[in-house]
Amino acid sequence: MPAETLADRNIHVLFEPLGITIPAEVFGVRAQGKPRLRKLDSNNRQKLHLPQFVMAVARLPEPAREDLTHAVTFPLENKSFVMDSMEFDVIDDDGIDVTLSPLRVTIRNSDFLIELRDRLEAIAKDVAGIADIAAHHPDLAAAILAHSDAINAGVNDALIRRTADAVIALQQEIFGSTNVGSVTVLEKAAELPETEEEEATGKEGRLLTRIHVYKERDRNIVKLAKKDFKAKNGGKLVCICCGLDPVEVYGPDGERAIEAHHSTPIEQLQPDSITRISDLDMLCATCHRVVHSRRPCLTVEEVRALMAPIAATA
Repeated sequence: MPAETLADRNIHVLFEPLGITIPAEVFGVRAQGKPRLRKLDSNNRQKLHLPQFVMAVARLPEPAREDLTHAVTFPLENKSFVMDSMEFDVIDDDGIDVTLSPLRVTIRNSDFLIELRDRLEAIAKDVAGIADIAAHHPDLAAAILAHSDAINAGVNDALIRRTADAVIALQQEIFGSTNVGSVTVLEKAAELPETEEEEATGKEGRLLTRIHVYKERDRNIVKLAKKDFKAKNGGKLVCICCGLDPVEVYGPDGERAIEAHHSTPIEQLQPDSITRISDLDMLCATCHRVVHSRRPCLTVEEVRALMAPIAATA
């Protein structure tokens, strides 16, 4: 449901990282006492509704209109999920026309949140680096440019959706099923050495698992995350699964036994976005290995549940 501030306004969407503002060809009205959005040409199937329009520009799968299953699986696929909300920033409003900048979208039946600006910046980087992509995957590069051309036409058109689907399909064929927005990121991940954790996955999860592991090994963010954890826990660095305090067992060198685990499920990982300290959990090496022993990865809560019967008999 749109905000009251959109009533009686023509809506334009600023995709700042792509350097373009496009008329959404929708306007705000009040219907049945509530604010609604309506297409200017309600019968024109070539015109997308505002959320579907933004998702197509962001090269994300198309959401369904109704929540029939009350569940969601990842990676997202066309019409396999329902959006919970889409947030915008109001850039300009003269009382007749309003310009919105998309911020983020949430997915119903999950905690999944997509930062749309990060996504759009990733797409812009792909276009800027199209020569490198074309050197390895010319068909994919051509599809990326076709999507970019459809956007740069500056018109809300179903062609944007069709070209987005073409990029998604080729990306999936080459790299496996992901919701990663940046082909450049996937290319770089493909060049990294394989990790032991990939053994539990097939092609579908191989690159996401590799990206996940390398994020966990980023020394700078891990150092900051450990420092933050200690500041909040009386100066101690302990495993949040089993409670191990390695310093008590091994002395000061024991801190190296605590590792950082990226808490975002691999299937939901968005390499286009910055890893934050809050994304990292502190686990001992053993618990961390158990977490990665299955695909999808076990959660911290699931590992605790595995240990509960043993702890009860100890």
